[in-house]
This record gives sequence, C-alpha cells and structure tokens, in this order.
Amino acid sequence: MKNQLLTTQKFKIATVVLLSGLLTSSCTKTETQPYEQESAARISSFKIVNTSKEVIGAINNDDKTITVTLPEGLYMTSLEPEIKVATGATLKQGSDTLITNMMDYFVKGRTIQYPVTATDGSNATYSLIVKSNQPVLNVQEVSSDPNTPVVYDQTYGYVFNFIDVNTVQPNYPFLGIYETDLTIARASLVDKSGKEYHFTQLTAGIPPNVGNAYIQLPLNSIEGRITGSGSSLKYNKVPAAGDYYVKLRYYCREVTLKNPIRIIYNN
Repeated sequence: MKNQLLTTQKFKIATVVLLSGLLTSSCTKTETQPYEQESAARISSFKIVNTSKEVIGAINNDDKTITVTLPEGLYMTSLEPEIKVATGATLKQGSDTLITNMMDYFVKGRTIQYPVTATDGSNATYSLIVKSNQPVLNVQEVSSDPNTPVVYDQTYGYVFNFIDVNTVQPNYPFLGIYETDLTIARASLVDKSGKEYHFTQLTAGIPPNVGNAYIQLPLNSIEGRITGSGSSLKYNKVPAAGDYYVKLRYYCREVTLKNPIRIIYNN
C-alpha cells in the first residue's frame, strides 16, 4: 500500500513538471512583431467650412485621397477647406486656398492636391475628390417625335426664339433665378458630329407661376450668333441650319435630350 501511494505521488509530480515544461515551451515560441511607425506626412482632418451644413472629408491614407460629398440641395460654387495635418508635419504653403469654379471642376475635371511633408523628410500628396448627392436631371423632350423636330426659324434677328425645356420634377433642378452668370447652370446645342454651341444666357422658372420647373434658352444668345454693336450689329447664321440636340447641365449633373430640334434660315 505504501509503495502504491509513493507511485501515485511520483506520477502527480511528473505530470506537473510535464505541464510546466509545455507551458514554458509554448511561451518561448511567441514572436514579437516589430512596431512599424506610421508616417507623419499625413492629413489628419479635412472639412468644408463655408457652409452651415457640416461637410467632413473622408480620408484614405492608403490611396492618399480625400473624398468630400456634398449633400442634396447644396450647390456650392466655391469650397473653403480647413485642413489639419499630423503633429510635426506641414502642408505646402498656399495649397489650402479657396477652391473656386466648381462648375468647371465637374465639367472639365481638374486635379486638386495637398502635398504634406514630415520633419523626417518623408512626404505624401493627397488628391481631393468632390462628389454630390444631387439627384439626376429628369427633363421632358422638346420634340416629341425624333423624325419631326420642333422647328425654329432664325432668319430674322428681331424674332426672339426660345427653347423651353420642362422638367418632370415640379421644383428641381432650377431655382427660379436668372442663371446669367452660368455658375450653376449651363446649356448648349450639339450637332451630329459632337460640336457644341454654348448659350451665354439662360433663365429658369418654377411654380406657382408655371406648372413645372423649366429652363428657357434664347437662341440669339448662342456664342457667335451676334457680332458687333450699334449700326454694325450683325446676326450670323450660327449655328448653321440643321438638327441639334439640347444639352443641359445643372451643377454636377448633365443630360442630353434624345430628340433633336431643327434650326432653319429662309434667306
């Protein structure tokens, strides 16, 4: 009995020693990963401050992009950024200035970048992406049948022809103001080859004076239609007689009517 008890105790001791050895062995296999310090050449925050609505930029440090999404109904012609960088980093002087000509940004596209430099000499350049939650344009056709376009006789300059484009939504997109500066709205006629003839003036209207919102395009305001002044004023055949498609833009959205209109000259 005594020998049996000693054997049991030895077994317990051996088991404890074995488990301790396994735990020790397990701990010694743990690998410590070296700490990788983040680059200090970073933009830490970006927001637009010239609006009552908070507009925060989403920063992607991997792609080095900043995405700003403007909420629906906000049509800003300029953006004033407030930019903060990581501690010890500096933003290139003058790069945080007011962003102007937003219409041209959406129409033509241009690169807006923010170079950042850290104290250790490392650097990074962030690119700004501006998006808008503006709804799509939904307008009615001027010509109901593509094979029988609505005709505008531009023979005489004193005859003022207007192309009225009605929208489906009662109050969108046009705000019922004169868009003579073309900072928010633009329009043009496009021929079959893709050449555009831009309007230098356009107006808009909304209910209750009219049933639906509309945009009005005066054909005599097309670039090149009128030259000179006073006694030398001349009405040119611009654009030439033919079929054209109406192209509209309101802020970041653009639409081209599917059915053409027709311009004629009887002289």
